[in-house]
Amino acid sequence: MKSIELFAGAGGLALGLEMAGFEHIGLVEFNKSAADTLKVNRPNWNVLCEDIEKVAARDLKKEFNIEKGSLDLLSGGAPCQSFSYAGKRLGLEDTRGTMFYHYATFLKKLQPKMFLFENVKGLLTHDDGRTYKTICDIFEQQGYIVYHKILNAWDFGVPQKRERLITIGVRQDLLSKISFEFPMEHSYKPTMRDVKLDINPSKDECQRYSDYKEKIFSLVPPGGYWRDIDPNVAKEYMKTCWDMGGGRTGILRRIGLDEPCLTVLTSPGMKQTDRCHPIEVRPFSYRENARIQTFPDDWKFEGKLGEKYKQVGNAVPVLLAKEIGLEIKKVLEGIRMSNEYLLDFIKQNDFEEHVKETIKSYNETLKKIDLRKFNANVIDPIKLTFDKNLFKKTWEEVVESEIARQRDKSNTNAIGYFHQYMFKYIKNCIVPKTGFDVIYTDFNNHKICVEMKNKHNTMNSSSSQKTYINMQNHIINHSNDECFLVEVIAPKSRNIPWELSVNGNHCKAENIRRVSIDKFYEIVTGESDAFYKLCKQLPITIEKLIGETKFLP
Repeated sequence: MKSIELFAGAGGLALGLEMAGFEHIGLVEFNKSAADTLKVNRPNWNVLCEDIEKVAARDLKKEFNIEKGSLDLLSGGAPCQSFSYAGKRLGLEDTRGTMFYHYATFLKKLQPKMFLFENVKGLLTHDDGRTYKTICDIFEQQGYIVYHKILNAWDFGVPQKRERLITIGVRQDLLSKISFEFPMEHSYKPTMRDVKLDINPSKDECQRYSDYKEKIFSLVPPGGYWRDIDPNVAKEYMKTCWDMGGGRTGILRRIGLDEPCLTVLTSPGMKQTDRCHPIEVRPFSYRENARIQTFPDDWKFEGKLGEKYKQVGNAVPVLLAKEIGLEIKKVLEGIRMSNEYLLDFIKQNDFEEHVKETIKSYNETLKKIDLRKFNANVIDPIKLTFDKNLFKKTWEEVVESEIARQRDKSNTNAIGYFHQYMFKYIKNCIVPKTGFDVIYTDFNNHKICVEMKNKHNTMNSSSSQKTYINMQNHIINHSNDECFLVEVIAPKSRNIPWELSVNGNHCKAENIRRVSIDKFYEIVTGESDAFYKLCKQLPITIEKLIGETKFLP
């Protein structure tokens, strides 16, 4: 699956997406140190260290050798300035000159199947929500259905409390085939004990506190902050911050081993966002921060020490990116599968025609069973009265439920025919006009004669005995044949002798069998997963036919 990433930074998002199965055909990053980081770690990546405005202005199809509409994913997170004007509905051109404009330009020109737009959670409320509303409006104008959610990296295997606003777009023409869901939270929440910590890292890897700050921090216990030391010492250190409102919990904050890290920042030395090491009295090294961001240790960072801290602090946590990427991949695979016909044992045209006939049958049932038909039927008023009062329904709701029940009963018969007549189109099968429902003949001229039932328990004792006797009589006259009772809804997957009491006598024969529908498909097609494939293909075909023919069941 091919992707392009904008504002790629040091590669946290790109690396996570690569782990999820994406192949990056282009990454755009203006900062030289960050671009060098990408190049040194992935020499095969096509990294453009350029102003995105210049790249966006070019012929992107030619630049990345990809046709419009064929790119799987556009990813990245642009800094978003305010561009909302007194509630006016803005278009793409109204955002010209912003970083977001260039992201949206890529989207407009390439029309990828999906996009991932990552940003700080504050964007959701920036300018009273108008900035983000404008962004979503523009995404929708480009032809996308938009999903968004604030995700905390700690919920996805990252030992850090870091919330990000994740916006996902699916191109409208593809959404009917599958929907997007955000990843499920992990049950295990990692802490700093899960992070490899360095001992006395070098000055090339770790900034240092001043002697004064180091002395103050030595008084703070792991997991503590300024309230855990002498108030006079804290007041002297905090100076004007002492009189500020709020909890000021970021000041003199020392991370504990049994908690996640707070959000990794771009600089370790700011007074109001201190993150002191839990064991040694110092900031975290840039490499420790990278581990907290779930970068692997073999991921190198280029540039001076301050640039390395900045690259790490700006990155999307790798494992969070991977989890999001896996969900995006599911959607893209679903889209791909929806364009591929899965059934080798029945021609696509035949299958679609068969499904179309069943949809028409459903449609006829809708027309046939309505309020007039309801009034014409003899219905127990006592039952309806119980339904109304026990289930706290109105009479309109009771009538609607009864109409739905009658429709469902009628459609159950249609589904029975769907299962039976399917075999008209499958090689070596016939559907006789009388007698058995289906007859299958294998290459040895061995016949299997089938009675089909929607459920394993739909036949009463008399009906079961009659069916069994008919099968016995057939076997007497055709000793090389087998007879199957094929159950569409069986208690489990099975192919077993049918045991039954007939006129008080226990009957069991190897050539009279109870077979679940999946096992019968396996026998007829030679594919163990044939019925599974049918179940995968059916909703895709139904959606396709409804979209093409404009009739609804």
